[in-house]
Amino acid sequence: MRLFGHYVARPVAAVAALDAILFLGLLHLFSLGKYCSSCYVGAFLDLKPLESLTLTAIFLVISISVGVYNRDALQDFRTFLKRYLLAWHLILLSAVAVVAVTKATAHLPFGWYVGILTIAIATFMAIQFGVRALLFSGRNTELLKKRVLVMGDGPAAEAVVAYLNGAGGSHLAFAGCASPRQSSRPSPSTSGNLAVAHAEERRSTVLTDLAETARADMVVVAVEDKRGLAVDELLECKFRGVEVVDALTFWEREAGEIDFARTGEGWLVFTDGFVLDARKRAVKRAFDFLVSLAFLILFLPVILVVALAVKLESPGPVIYRQERVGRDGKVFEVWKFRSMRTDAESDGVPRWAAVADDRITRVGRIIRKLRLDEIPQIVNVLRGEMSFVGPRPERAYFTEQLCKQIPHYDLRHKVKPGITGWAQVNFPYGETLEDSKRKLAYDLYYVKNCDLVLDLAIIAQTVRVVLFAHGAR
Repeated sequence: MRLFGHYVARPVAAVAALDAILFLGLLHLFSLGKYCSSCYVGAFLDLKPLESLTLTAIFLVISISVGVYNRDALQDFRTFLKRYLLAWHLILLSAVAVVAVTKATAHLPFGWYVGILTIAIATFMAIQFGVRALLFSGRNTELLKKRVLVMGDGPAAEAVVAYLNGAGGSHLAFAGCASPRQSSRPSPSTSGNLAVAHAEERRSTVLTDLAETARADMVVVAVEDKRGLAVDELLECKFRGVEVVDALTFWEREAGEIDFARTGEGWLVFTDGFVLDARKRAVKRAFDFLVSLAFLILFLPVILVVALAVKLESPGPVIYRQERVGRDGKVFEVWKFRSMRTDAESDGVPRWAAVADDRITRVGRIIRKLRLDEIPQIVNVLRGEMSFVGPRPERAYFTEQLCKQIPHYDLRHKVKPGITGWAQVNFPYGETLEDSKRKLAYDLYYVKNCDLVLDLAIIAQTVRVVLFAHGAR
């Protein structure tokens, strides 16, 4: 399903909605305590509808931030459990902090309220855990999955089948393959000057029969050459309630990336998205400025501590400046806390950071893992050279090479580079040409669908990347 221009898998939306309903229901249940003279919970959770909705929204934001609703958490119970426990630690700490301010300042028994709050949260945790355990036990049930029939017999079809049997298996089931040329169009008869087909013959074709036999809910057209495609059969599938999508749309919707290797100039022009008008740019600039200013104030103590640690460990500047390529190919100096030795590239040859790179200092290894080395880029955002969210800026040396080797690579420069981005929350740090191709697939998805809601989702997901040190070098 599409939510504010961004594709969200139906199982993800369904699980999040279920959690929200449970959370609201439990708040309402505890609020009923006000009608019981011997109950104490109602005095604490006597909430108005707007307050309940606000608390539910905060609960969802925290859960999204730590990746509770990511697909890997829906597929692997251990991954879910780790993020679930972290989410509830953050929720409990946030709730206790609010109680500490509101109740203690009102000279109310702070400890009593924290006790009731802990009971309420523990109750919901138990209910949510039980519901999620039931969902996991039935996640392989075919009845809960959308069955997908793949039309094609080339590399594109093989890639779709591999996805269905892998990452997409949490909510999609591979129903089989169909040849793109197996048409059995009815032979027409004439009526006057018109050639018509008998209605009985038109209702049954090879593809529709195959889709019915396979109980397919969707047909993915993954062919290299669409000439001679059985369009009438695909249309008949749509009339019968079977969804028909092309492989490019399938990849964008399900994997959150653009299969740029198979996109022609025509698809880029006529597909929706890639709209970066003056209004969008103005809204994004205002958002960037306000968020960056808030982060700068919030992280000021951290900035001072990191700067002191970098200065004490090794000689050299605290801030490292390096030329990067920005919007429309303009070069600017990006600011970062120095995390490598000053002689890291003494030979003058640029190279990507590698795993266990010996050029990285001890402090540098810590701040890179926690992404604290990126904080000074807030200055670049305030100056208008970067955005808070966008494709990561690359060095001119690498950009020149990648533009020659990867099609459409220059499209990522149609927006400002960002401190965090869609590729950063979906793919680890890249150090090879193939890694750059994978990251471009995510970057193009962002360029195509960028809006304020997607930016907020990426910022929330960045919390998970930082907390679990995903992809750090």
